[in-house]
Amino acid sequence: MDKKEERLNKILATTIDLLIKEGAENLSMRKVAKNAGLSLSNLQYYYKDKNVLLISTVEFYFESCKKELSHTIKLLTVDSTPDKDVFLEKILNMLLIDGRSSHQTLMFQEIWTLAARNKELQDAVETYYKTYCLWMIDLVSTFCKKPDEIVSFLIPFVEGYTIVSNVIPLTKEGVIEMMVKLISIVER
Repeated sequence: MDKKEERLNKILATTIDLLIKEGAENLSMRKVAKNAGLSLSNLQYYYKDKNVLLISTVEFYFESCKKELSHTIKLLTVDSTPDKDVFLEKILNMLLIDGRSSHQTLMFQEIWTLAARNKELQDAVETYYKTYCLWMIDLVSTFCKKPDEIVSFLIPFVEGYTIVSNVIPLTKEGVIEMMVKLISIVER
């Protein structure tokens, strides 16, 4: 990695950290520059304004999420367990996140908030989810006969779970068991 790429990664990581800790409403170019150890003019050399910085940050964040998920999935498939239910349990255990304890969820909430007011960010979010859906379809197609239906069921549920996991009556294990049963019904 060259020096410029290192600096860009530091700026984007700093922006992510500030978004998670302080929220989008408290983010400023000046604050990012200070926390990244740069002058404001140096930051503006790379990102001319806050909007460009936010779009780059979201794209950077989504790319890192895809890499992390891909790595985790590779670890899950190393077992190469042919049992569909066991594989689905592993995937669900990985994807069902308690939103109160996850930096990833906090960042996604900030991104959704920003995207509601910014068309370019909204487009970036939609692109990410389209890619995510295609990736999930490809992943579950090796185990399921109806991958489009399964992914159309899983993605909204997984996203919603991060918000309501602490108030629903079932434990995470209970939810996973129910989801695997429901997916088996769809597969018939």
